[in-house]
Amino acid sequence: MIIGAFNYDKQDDTYTGRIITLTFERNGIIVRPVSKSGESGPDYRVMREAEGDSIEFGAAWKRTSDKGQDFLSVLLDDPALPRPINAALFRDVSHRTARLLWTRAKPRAPTTEPGQPERPLSQPRRARPSRKPQNG
Repeated sequence: MIIGAFNYDKQDDTYTGRIITLTFERNGIIVRPVSKSGESGPDYRVMREAEGDSIEFGAAWKRTSDKGQDFLSVLLDDPALPRPINAALFRDVSHRTARLLWTRAKPRAPTTEPGQPERPLSQPRRARPSRKPQNG
């Protein structure tokens, strides 16, 4: 699902645009490169600039897809959101615009059998006794 539209400035390596969902709308978004603070540090910061103020609400890392396409892995966070949003920013073939894509994460498989109480993660699982074949 496309949740954002951006223009790309190749000279400054900067994206400017907006993010819109049914419950979240932000204009004046800038994704600008930053000096990495370490190997795992972000390559970009996601900022909202309005009325002379800058507010950081995300970060992005350079990635390459399995098909060899470069993109930015984007993490957005805002106090109004129930949890952070993970998305991907892909440039179009002209490299002048980009789209922010979001996909809902697949639910995790249950860790217990239906109807059974959940076990704490720190408690080891007991082995079931082995069954011996019955001779009839």
